[in-house]
Amino acid sequence: MKKLFEILTVILMLTTFANSSFAISAGKIDKLLKTSDINKGALVSISIKNTENGNVVYEQNSKKNMQGASSLKLFTMYPVMETLGYDYSFKTALYKDKENNLYLKLGADPLLTSSQLKTLFQNAKQNGQAEYKNLYIDDSIIDKKEFSQGWMWDDEVCPYTPKISAYNLDRNVVKLSIEKNNDSTASISVKPNYPMTIISDIKLGAKTNQLEINRYSWNNPELLEIKGTLTGAQTIELPLGSMRRYFIYNLDKILDDCRINISETRYASKLTPEESELISLVENPIAPALTEALQKSSNLSVQSLYKLASAKKYSMSGNDFYAGKLVKEFYENLGLNMNNIVLKDGCGVSRHDIINADWMSEVLNKLYKQPNFAKYNEYIAQPGDGTLDKRLYELRGDARLKTGSLSNISAITGYIKSQDGNWYSFAMITQNFTQSQKDVKAFEDEIIRLIYNR
Repeated sequence: MKKLFEILTVILMLTTFANSSFAISAGKIDKLLKTSDINKGALVSISIKNTENGNVVYEQNSKKNMQGASSLKLFTMYPVMETLGYDYSFKTALYKDKENNLYLKLGADPLLTSSQLKTLFQNAKQNGQAEYKNLYIDDSIIDKKEFSQGWMWDDEVCPYTPKISAYNLDRNVVKLSIEKNNDSTASISVKPNYPMTIISDIKLGAKTNQLEINRYSWNNPELLEIKGTLTGAQTIELPLGSMRRYFIYNLDKILDDCRINISETRYASKLTPEESELISLVENPIAPALTEALQKSSNLSVQSLYKLASAKKYSMSGNDFYAGKLVKEFYENLGLNMNNIVLKDGCGVSRHDIINADWMSEVLNKLYKQPNFAKYNEYIAQPGDGTLDKRLYELRGDARLKTGSLSNISAITGYIKSQDGNWYSFAMITQNFTQSQKDVKAFEDEIIRLIYNR
């Protein structure tokens, strides 16, 4: 009994020392927060916990419910990968039934390109048949809601927030090439070639390009108004207004190029019959999509994976509601309280998402001890990767982090290894600031360095 007491005393002393040893860094963080104009005006929430013992070593406003922006991706993608598996592949397939009908079964593949779609039909042509009765599209794998609840209407022209559906193709964006003509006018072309209606009110001669793009989806999803001033050639990436229209436009060209004739119906939506024969298949591995999700913060990859996971788990068309249910159930099974967490999408773009820094650091501690954590951790960005490309270079190898940015919101979360060898779960959200995103990111980096240098 005496020996047991001595052991417990040593453990208690070590734990106390570990926490007290963070006191110097905590004091420096306190000083930084007290002198920061960002902290004076904005709401700054921080939670730092030891990954081994779970002890809180620093917190400020950690239980305030806030929006985590793209930092949410780090927490939704782990349950998604547990559901889909690290060997999952996106499949786009062509089937044929006994009545000579073709079925194009979509896989909501965020990596699918027009050239791959063409390969799918070229492979089918190699079977020696070029005449079919009907060509149906099975788009049932995920729902038809291309925007998630709480996404803003002006996201429709943001290249980082394309619409998401079973018809994912070419990253769901096109490029507008805007150039000056010799007659002092501007010309606009769409690449790849795709018919769009563009109303131009572009003036020439400004010192810098100042162009504004408006889309009026209630009239025509591919109707654009471009106005402003142009001084030199500019390329603008733009999300598609109608993904199905773009998909079918490319499909028409592919059928013509492959000389495949459909005698009756083209492109009506219909489920693929179970007895149909697979005649051609295009696959893409999940790894590049997960890398894009966690390092480049691709909303397209995240939302596609998010919905696909719910489709697999619940045997239905994938959707945000059941994907959120999947994530909540996963964390509840790990013993986390999900009552105050609201998930309207998987990527943090929705203004209705609600998380907090204390929950984030607690999830990180739970994931740190999961069997597949090492696999998942390889996909999390290090300084120098993706959205951390120009940040915290000296911490490469000692930090795995996920950033997040929305208007007047900045977040960063993940794992930081201090110079004494301890790993910490870290979450920080800054909301309602009036400074620039650049200044807030620099503020975050100062705090991270204090954790590292303690």
